[in-house]
Amino acid sequence: MRDLWFNSRAPGFPTKGMLLMTNFEKLLAATENDFKAEIEQNPLIELVVGGKMKPEHYVSYLRETYHMVRHTSRMLSLAGARLEDDYRKLRDWFFEQVQEENNHDLFCIKDLRALGEDPDAVLAVPPKPGSWGLVSQNYYMATYGSPLGILGVASLTEGLGAELGGAMAEILKDTYGLKSNQVTFIHSHAGFDAKHIEEVKDAVDNLLIKESDLDEVIQGRRMTIHYYSQMFKDVLAAA
Repeated sequence: MRDLWFNSRAPGFPTKGMLLMTNFEKLLAATENDFKAEIEQNPLIELVVGGKMKPEHYVSYLRETYHMVRHTSRMLSLAGARLEDDYRKLRDWFFEQVQEENNHDLFCIKDLRALGEDPDAVLAVPPKPGSWGLVSQNYYMATYGSPLGILGVASLTEGLGAELGGAMAEILKDTYGLKSNQVTFIHSHAGFDAKHIEEVKDAVDNLLIKESDLDEVIQGRRMTIHYYSQMFKDVLAAA
């Protein structure tokens, strides 16, 4: 099952050479080894698919995800505001994404409450290293570094949601007996992110200007893979 998800995440890389790839294909190719090592082989995936997840793991996942996504719309706003007029179309893209991503943290609160947890108590626990690193790097790129790196962030987060969201929600319901109102974040993002990843592809392929722009996107994706992998490990350690 896990191999099916990951093997279907994108078309096979072309054999005609990097120069004839789209920017988005180059992005995936440049980070393919990182993705395989840190996401595909992450022990949390095996735990969930293998039926060994404990309630503490899922609560921890919702908490760490909340800490991460509650900053997304603000981070995108800051990043878009820093783009000069040469990147006007990309600036518009960032601002459109602000509306798309706003208030997604409320899904995590809803799921926690449906699980019988006290959201205030759960979310009072500070973020662990993975989600802390994701938030920190995103604000760094938005306010001081290169906002273009955030396209790399989105390529990973939206891609995972689109690839895993629906299947993972079904596993949580079928294997662990969770109800639909307890998996609203994961389930809803199967739909949201399928649309969003196509928008990310279009931005990476068509809205970059300088040759060095793609390097910034690759760095953003690579480091997001690293921090996302750490977030999964933090969730795994919760129990």
